This record gives sequence, structure tokens and C-alpha cells, in this order.
Amino acid sequence: MNCRDFLETQIATDGPMQIDRFMQICLSHPDFGYYGSRDPFGRGGDFITAPEISQLFGEMMAGFMAYLWNASGQPAASDMIRFEAGPGRGTLFRDMHKTYQKITPSLSKAPAYFLEASEYLRTRLTTEIAPEVPHFLKTLSDLPPKPLFGIANEFFDALGVRQACFNGGCWVWRCIDLDDGKFKFTHTTPLSQAELQAASLPPSPEEGDIYETSPLSDTLMHTLSQHIAQYGGGFLICDYGKSDGYGDSLQAVKAHAKAEVLADPGACDITHLVDFSALARQAQKAKARLIGPVEQGAFLTEIGIQARAEALRRPEQPETDRMLLAALDRLCAPQQMGQIFKVALLVPDGAGLPPGFASAGD
Repeated sequence: MNCRDFLETQIATDGPMQIDRFMQICLSHPDFGYYGSRDPFGRGGDFITAPEISQLFGEMMAGFMAYLWNASGQPAASDMIRFEAGPGRGTLFRDMHKTYQKITPSLSKAPAYFLEASEYLRTRLTTEIAPEVPHFLKTLSDLPPKPLFGIANEFFDALGVRQACFNGGCWVWRCIDLDDGKFKFTHTTPLSQAELQAASLPPSPEEGDIYETSPLSDTLMHTLSQHIAQYGGGFLICDYGKSDGYGDSLQAVKAHAKAEVLADPGACDITHLVDFSALARQAQKAKARLIGPVEQGAFLTEIGIQARAEALRRPEQPETDRMLLAALDRLCAPQQMGQIFKVALLVPDGAGLPPGFASAGD
């Protein structure tokens, strides 16, 4: 059975399917999910993430985490953990690890924990980041009770999202159904009072409004926030996102081009814009603090990526020099990744803004 057949069977049996369930099957099913049997990253895949563009990204993230480690009292390697959600094939981890070895050896020696659902990618990680030995988590509740210094880059955008539509004077779920052998969007009956409350929908909608909510993102963020609030450390979230849940941001990509969301299930990446306000609410509920988000370009510029790029330049190697400057532009320029991609920081409750987050006070 392939992904399409499985979805058709599920819908025929249970009726219209929530979008987050559709995404979960298409992306994470162990037998035919998108991430279950392929390496989607880089020029040979379907999309390129910031770590794939340049080592600069991982170096800057490691430098920031070293600052945070210092501000946290410099815990010993045995008294803390490194953590990454959605590490992919380990490019970001390797770049950060190399930087830690140079500037903060204690962080390079701290045990590494990964949250990675794909068995295929777990196998890749085990072999490609050797001699490091990662600990793979089945659930975030398995995190050791120690300060956590971690990162999630393009992780929350791939978690399932639900869409509530204000239609006919009431909120209804936008779901996926079958029509003559093709998948299509449809609407359910009005949401119950419990569903309305759980989804944190806006109180004064207008006809046609769409509001997105991600129950899985909320659950994971709440667990991480509880951990940070109790044990300390910090967790960077880098993703393309928005400041609230309004709007239809569902999209698909295949071979570095936009694709139809419902056309080729299991064979393309399906994502949504991360609602950072929802993540902040979960942090607040757990008595932690989410700083930001700020634009990725502003964050990287403020923590010194231009100076680092300048130090790496080799004018005697014009092609290498050109590639470095192109990577810098792609990471930071507003028309590239600099504006749509955001950076936020989860820390224990408190006050003040760390380097990189000056614009969060605007």
C-alpha cells in the first residue's frame, strides 16, 4: 500500500480528514511518509535549509549558544545536554559541534539528544555524525533533568496544522475528502464549545476568515517550556513564520518548486507558517519566556555574521569568495531568507534582551 491508497482507505472509513492528520501521514508514516525513505535536503533534494547554504549559519548559532551557556553559569558537560529537534542528516549539528570544539569545549562534550521521527534519517545521523553518539528520544518527556541548550531549525513548520474557517456565521474545520478519486478540501459541521476553546480562535471573526492552529506544536512547545523553566538553559527556534494564526499558509514543495498540496501525497514536503504567538502562549503557560521572534537577517547581523564572513573571505580565490558572499546574502537579505524566516529564543522567565534580539523590544 502506498500513501495515496492509505489515505483513501482512511477517508472512506472515517470520513473527511483533519489537515494535521493528512500531513502527519504524508510526512511521517514509517512505511511511505515523505521523510521515511529519502534525503530531501540540498540541491539534490527538494529544498535547501540554512545549514545547507553555508557553515556560517551553524557557526553563528553555536556562538550564540556559547554566549547563553556562559550566561547560565557555565555548567559542566556532565551537568547539561545538547538537543536538536528535527536534525535531518546532521549538517547543523556538525557545524555547531565543530564550533563548540573551538570556542566552548564543554558544550562539544555534553551528550547530544535528538528528536527525529524518521527511521531513515536516524540511521543517517548515526553514521554521519560519528564518532558522536546521539541519544534518540521517543518523546520529549524522556529528556534528562538537566539544563538544555538546543535548537530547532525548520522543525515546527512541518508539524501538522489545522485550519478553522468562519463560514456561515460559525467556525468549521477545513478538512480533506475524496471526490471522484481526487482529494479535495471540504468543511465539517460547526466546532463544539470545547473545540473553540482548545483552538484559541479569535473572538470577533469575519466571514471567510481562516485561522490556523497546531495541536502537536502546542504540546511539544509546552513540554520544552516546562523543561527550560525547571532546569534552565535555552532553546533557539528558527523557522519561517508569522505573528498570529490568521490566514491559509499551507504549502507544498517538490524539486525546489511549489507543488499542489493534495496532488502527490507522500512525495512532496508539506509545511505551514509557524504561529509564533501560539508558541509564546505555551511558554507563558509553563512559566517560561519566548523572546522574539525577530527576522533571521536582523538576528544574524546583530550577532556578527558579516564580521565572520569577512574573516573567511579569500580574495585570491574569487569563486570561493563569490560563493561565500552569495550565501551571506541568501541567509540575511530581506528578499531571500532574511525576512520571512524568524528566530525566537525560549529561556526561563525573566527580563532583558540577549544579543540578536534588540528588535524584539520595538
